[in-house]
Amino acid sequence: MKKIILSLLVIASGIFAKAQDAKSALASTEIVWFGLDFTKAKFVGAFDQAGGVAPATGSDMKSKWIPSWNSLIAKEPQNFDLKKSFRKDNVIYDLKSVNELNGKIDVDACMVYNEGKIERTEIDGMVKKYTADIKKDGIGVSFIIENFNKGSQEATLFVTFFDIATKKVLVCEKMTGKPVGMGMRNYWAGAIKAILKQIDAKEYKNWKSKN
Repeated sequence: MKKIILSLLVIASGIFAKAQDAKSALASTEIVWFGLDFTKAKFVGAFDQAGGVAPATGSDMKSKWIPSWNSLIAKEPQNFDLKKSFRKDNVIYDLKSVNELNGKIDVDACMVYNEGKIERTEIDGMVKKYTADIKKDGIGVSFIIENFNKGSQEATLFVTFFDIATKKVLVCEKMTGKPVGMGMRNYWAGAIKAILKQIDAKEYKNWKSKN
């Protein structure tokens, strides 16, 4: 009987610890922003760089546009207000690791005509590849991009919170956003901005309620 009770206590404590991990991630006053992770992303449809004049290739995405989107979020915190959306007092930007991983994407496989799919089980392994350059502990956040779909005019991604020290994923929520703006960079960055606005408006509160 004692062994049964002990086993139940161990199981209950494990469940509680998991809930506390997610709760602490959302309640923390500081996050480290690792950036937009495109390592398994698909660009669906025909993308152009200059009003239909110049088609975008996988090499263009890898060398030009992906670094540009990540750089834009870091350079314009007033437009991509991570503090406000995530209810944080401080945001540290550590893009080195994700930029390096994005630099290894297969340029021949990222441009497609059918949507890709990232399983939730894949995300744990993706996060384990991150290396912290600035802060070795605390809560990290990345947006793991699944699709930028030109046909449906929609971006899909996973908002991912993780423990920097252990690389354990604590919160992972799939979201969609509609792009808006002029030019390749601003248009798809508009989808990221739309998702941040959704998080600010209701989603962050919902996540805290269920965790």
